[in-house]
Amino acid sequence: MPIEAHQTQPDRSSAQSQPSHDTLQPIEIIISFILRGGVLLSGGIILLGTLLYFLRVGGVTATPASLKAMVFPHTPGDVFAGLAHGDPESVIMLGLMVLIATPVSRIAVSIVAFALEKDWRYVAITSVVLLILSISFLLGKAG
Repeated sequence: MPIEAHQTQPDRSSAQSQPSHDTLQPIEIIISFILRGGVLLSGGIILLGTLLYFLRVGGVTATPASLKAMVFPHTPGDVFAGLAHGDPESVIMLGLMVLIATPVSRIAVSIVAFALEKDWRYVAITSVVLLILSISFLLGKAG
């Protein structure tokens, strides 16, 4: 038998189940960039803070006691004050703050998207979710 008889057409079912950029709405693309970018940015910031920490305490010779001595800031004000002094723990906390802010910003963008679509029910629901998140951040206490 010739080789051509055994060749099959590429399986298009898996390609059809995933949306392409052509079928996605612009707002969905923006949201995906926000989520992906937020995770990558926060990971980079955390990695930078970790590298700064190990440079400060002596690299791989860091002891368990020096690792326990890490004091992380508990409020955004403490984080920004520590950043002004080049505090590695503050850099790590900034990365965590960016990571937490990523899905919250996705919710805010979703409110705008629903408003542009004039889907007022989902604007209201998503606004309530954002309000609950905001209140939980304001009422939360560290340590």
